[in-house]
Amino acid sequence: MPNTFKITFLFILFSISCSFSQRNVFEWGEGMTEYTGKFDTTKFTLEEIETIHNYLYRNHVQLITIGNIWKIEQIDTATTKIIDDYYFKTSHILKTMKIPTGKFWDSLLIYRERELFEVCEHNRLFILAIKNPAIMYDYYHKECAPEINALNGDSTQLLEAWFNLKEKQKLTNCCPDNVEKKYQAQFRSKNRLIYARYELMTYGWGNCMNQFVYHHPNDQRIETEFEKLFLHVKTEQFED
Repeated sequence: MPNTFKITFLFILFSISCSFSQRNVFEWGEGMTEYTGKFDTTKFTLEEIETIHNYLYRNHVQLITIGNIWKIEQIDTATTKIIDDYYFKTSHILKTMKIPTGKFWDSLLIYRERELFEVCEHNRLFILAIKNPAIMYDYYHKECAPEINALNGDSTQLLEAWFNLKEKQKLTNCCPDNVEKKYQAQFRSKNRLIYARYELMTYGWGNCMNQFVYHHPNDQRIETEFEKLFLHVKTEQFED
């Protein structure tokens, strides 16, 4: 066999071997630990393993922040479209994805679907309510009544509630001086009523309402069951 042919043949074998090894290995991280798992390709494809990890092992990375308003300049243009699009796309993935057999995975899928629905509804409600605070009364919880009343009241009530919120934040924040400086700068702004509404919506009413939204706990059982999908898993621990 000519040398050039041998080299070409060996290169093809090496390429096939590398391709196969990459297609039956999945890597992921958790805190300061990295995992490398080798799985049986007759049971799952790499794409299926990735989907299980991205949508069941943990809630999807975009879920919590989808549609969030980060600054007051976004208020006027904010819509629920990005949330609606995300919900239908992610819901379709959950309904059509291949999951491992067993009651645990069947239940986990149901929990993730519920989490998706409730978080997206919460984020949609925030956008609707920041434009029309009266809608808060349709989703009333007495625990959130002070914020609801202030956001539907006059400017005096709104500013007073904002001040009280700031004082509470200073008690739990690592840097109360920074909280005060931020508040003073926003209060002196010509947009102080908008800042008041945004801050009270986000850190007052929004945080209060969040306690009524289902978030599935990311417990050790999920990690254990996920690792069972692999033939073996190698772990590597890193120091901070």
